[in-house]
Order: sequence, then C-alpha cells, then structure tokens
Amino acid sequence: MDLSSLFAYGPGWGDELLRGGVLTLKLAALSFIFGSLFGLLCAMGELYGGRLVRWLLGAYGVVLRSVPELLVIFLFYFGGSFALGGLLSLLGIQGYVEVSAFWAGVAALGLIQGAYTSEVFKGAILAVPRGAVEAARSLGMSRWHVFRLVILPIAVRYAFPGLCNMWMVVVKNTPFVSAIGLEDLVRAAGTAGENTKQFFTFYLAVLVAYLLLSAVTMAVQYAIDRRLFRHLAAARGA
Repeated sequence: MDLSSLFAYGPGWGDELLRGGVLTLKLAALSFIFGSLFGLLCAMGELYGGRLVRWLLGAYGVVLRSVPELLVIFLFYFGGSFALGGLLSLLGIQGYVEVSAFWAGVAALGLIQGAYTSEVFKGAILAVPRGAVEAARSLGMSRWHVFRLVILPIAVRYAFPGLCNMWMVVVKNTPFVSAIGLEDLVRAAGTAGENTKQFFTFYLAVLVAYLLLSAVTMAVQYAIDRRLFRHLAAARGA
C-alpha cells in the first residue's frame, strides 16, 4: 500500500489517527489547565497556609512525584469505580459503576502535573522582588491585594518557561491512557500498524506529529516570552 492509501480519510487510517490526535490534545489541554490551577493553589497553600496544610500538600507532592504515572492512572480508573460503588452501596444501590476513562485520565494526569507545577509556582513566587511587595504594602494594600495585583502577575512571568515545559510533559504522558482503553494518537497508530503491518510508517508519522506540536509550542513560547519580558529588552537597549 502507498502512503496516500494508508493515510486516506475513510478507506485508510487517516480518520482514526485524526480522532486519536484530537483526543490527545483534549486530554493534554484539560489536564494542563487543571494541573496548573491546582498547582498554583498548592503553591499558595505551602507558602501561606498553616502547618497542617503545608504538611498535607508537601506529602501530596512527594507521593505524586515518586510513583509511576501509569500506576496513578490505574488507581483513579479502577479505584474510582470501587469508591463510587462503595458510596452507592451505602445508599442501597448495588452494582458496578464504571468511571469515564477520559475523565479518570484527566484527573490523574492533572494531579500528577499539579505536583510538579506547584514547585514551579513556589519558585516563581519566592523570586518576586521583596521591594515590590514592600512598596505595595506601604500603600496600604491588603495581603490578598498584594498577592493578586503584585506577586501573582510577576510570578506568572517567572513561571511561564517552566509551565511551557510542563505542557510538553503532559502531552508526552498522554499515551499512558491507552492502558485504560482510550484511543489516543499513539494507540491509534498501533492499531493501524497491527492491521497493515506498517508499524514503522505509522509510528514515524506520530513522531513527526509530536515534533510539529513541539515546534508550535516553542514558537508560541518565544512570541509570548518576547511580550512578557519586552521591558527587560528595552532596559538593556537603553
């Protein structure tokens, strides 16, 4: 079979690969958004929370950064079904409850990413110049307003490169969801290879797709970096 017939939409495997690519991007995007927001909350809790909050969030980070991603996905998928079944049994409802594989993957990948992103945000928040914070407090701003209007905007700039790296990590972790039945891009290529015996061709195509996504990410990162730090370039030129 020639390449045009292999990747044709309909008679070939183009539609299956496209659906796998769309699922991969949806899974990565939702996991990244959830993980980034949760990581920011964890960073705030570890820096400004009480002793118990700091201990619990620290333990969460250590555990999620220490165990394999695939194990976390399994625990959310199969453990979620067990937990929901137990809760329903307390209400007198018996039977097996199946958890959505997609949302289990989003929750698992998001929490994994959040454990790493919290460290990115912690470092960024701690890097905010103390002079800016003290100047804001001297104007009578409350602690919350200082954080929202001064610390957070500066910290997001410092965290941006690390967040871009975390985006690519999440994208590369999405093939793990194939273990719970989701047809992501890598699994779709594997299915196409099994049916055509053209494993190398389809996996090479997936490799190119991931490299293109990485190139787009780096281009967007570079463009946003220039806007976020254009004041530094202006200061150097002055």
